[in-house]
Amino acid sequence: MSAPLIPLLLTLLAQTAPQDPSAPSCRSIDGQIACGYACKSDGLRVRCAQTPHGRCQVMDGQVVCFDPPAYVVRAYNGSQPDPECKAGDGEVACGYSCTQYFGHMKCARTPAGTCRGRGNAVECFDPPASVFAIYGRETPKIECRSQGTDFACGYRCASGSEGVKCAATPFGVCKNEGGRVTCFDPTPEAICAFGRSLPAAQCKSSEGTAVCGYACASSYGRVACASTPNGICKVFDAEVRCFDPPSTLQAEASCLALLGLAALEGAKP
Repeated sequence: MSAPLIPLLLTLLAQTAPQDPSAPSCRSIDGQIACGYACKSDGLRVRCAQTPHGRCQVMDGQVVCFDPPAYVVRAYNGSQPDPECKAGDGEVACGYSCTQYFGHMKCARTPAGTCRGRGNAVECFDPPASVFAIYGRETPKIECRSQGTDFACGYRCASGSEGVKCAATPFGVCKNEGGRVTCFDPTPEAICAFGRSLPAAQCKSSEGTAVCGYACASSYGRVACASTPNGICKVFDAEVRCFDPPSTLQAEASCLALLGLAALEGAKP
């Protein structure tokens, strides 16, 4: 066999060799090129998931892909529930708790999320990464509370004459003061530092409005609270000053790393 034929035969063998379905690949159709995982085409376009845990599916003649957030994958050790894909009225979406409302389809990004219709759209609510970092696969599902035509989703929801609100985390608190609901959530760093033993926040009335947090102090009817359990609030010359030491010094590195992954994802356009 002549030497020039050897590279050609090696190239042909590489092209015909079976590919690992879990490995990234590239596909093209009509000049469109997509690269990633689990690539699929609907005959008009080709799309790929961007992570090994992503999924692509053709529904109602459309190809859609979904990638669970990195903090969900790590919280479930790669065994997170399979996402679903739904189609209706020409719209297709993938994720969790998929909901169709007045011709619109939308899905939550996490297994603990939920979606509800509002007006002529669908709104979805998901627990933040800090909650998954502490609870993992035991992350509590989000609740929704309605008041008339108004509703809110989250945790520890409370309603007043001005509407209903919910905390973003199970560590949060909501307080109705004079018909106005105020919600407070500890910082993600504080959640990482204290975990499930995070002390409950307190709420105090300040000029007809609730103020919530830690180590609250008041002066002449005005209240201020620290944002973390280690924070302090002091009164000086009828003024309340609060200070919070950095919680990252106490937080577990693994929890902070999980928040770092979430921060990077939030920075994507």
